[in-house]
Amino acid sequence: MYYREFREEMLHLMREQAGEKIKISLTDKQKLNGKQRWGLLMEQEGCVCSPVIYLEDSFKNFQQGMAMEKIADKLWMIYEEETKDTISLLKGNISDMESFEGAAEKLFMRIFHREQNEKLLEQTPFVPVLDLAMTAYYLVQGADAGIRGTIMITNEHLQDWGVTKETVFERAMSNSLEKDGIYWNAIEEVMDRHEMLSFPEPLPHSHIGLHVLTNRTGVWGAVMAFLPGVAKRLYEAIGEEYYLLPSSIHEVLFIPAHRAADLQLLQRTVRDVNRHEVSLEERLSDHVYYYHSGEDRLEIAGLQTGTGSVQF
Repeated sequence: MYYREFREEMLHLMREQAGEKIKISLTDKQKLNGKQRWGLLMEQEGCVCSPVIYLEDSFKNFQQGMAMEKIADKLWMIYEEETKDTISLLKGNISDMESFEGAAEKLFMRIFHREQNEKLLEQTPFVPVLDLAMTAYYLVQGADAGIRGTIMITNEHLQDWGVTKETVFERAMSNSLEKDGIYWNAIEEVMDRHEMLSFPEPLPHSHIGLHVLTNRTGVWGAVMAFLPGVAKRLYEAIGEEYYLLPSSIHEVLFIPAHRAADLQLLQRTVRDVNRHEVSLEERLSDHVYYYHSGEDRLEIAGLQTGTGSVQF
């Protein structure tokens, strides 16, 4: 059975479970970097949310021998349990998002590849940074303050709130720097599962010269390296110019210039890791970036000076 046939059969089985009380339909959602995901859209009259149950993992279970009926039972149980929790969670967040003042405390920044997300950016205010785009999002948190999801800020939000893009981004950048904060460590320490250090605590030596930069939560942390003023602060902390390697949307790596003997090797490493280690949705860029201290400028390494650069 192919994935298309599996989706249709799962739709049929779930509709049998739901009866008349819930409208269920197949939907395809475009995620980051053009990634397309298929799921079941669950719409219940009077409900504040219409969750989507994605089907990739269920299809893998089917390929491994799980019966279709058992998969449908499992998905229905997940829907009933998570919907109750989600409805309670969203009530407060929906109320907060009715105004900019209500949403402001939970606005943060994130960054992803610009060209690969052109369609997504048509409805989203953004700031271009090199080959990337910075956007704002609203953080959905549970009662335990844990991250439960994000809502991308769109042009419609700005219109409803009656504020400019600049106002939203100013607040989101401030929250990212002050509430999330910059965190770093040597890559060996991270691989040994040591905690990240709050910048600018002393950075442990890396035998291979690579260090990790992210935020407090490690979620959407790559944006920290591109926020105004951070590139210069990083240069001042390590004492020399450096290369940035986009590890994923969640973190970047950096290496002091004197430790990076071969730019082509760095570029090849980034491309290889993106292809074999990082999921499509989490890839940031295939480019390596370089910080020029004299001009306080990040640029795409290897391009002609002054092209593909962003000055702070």
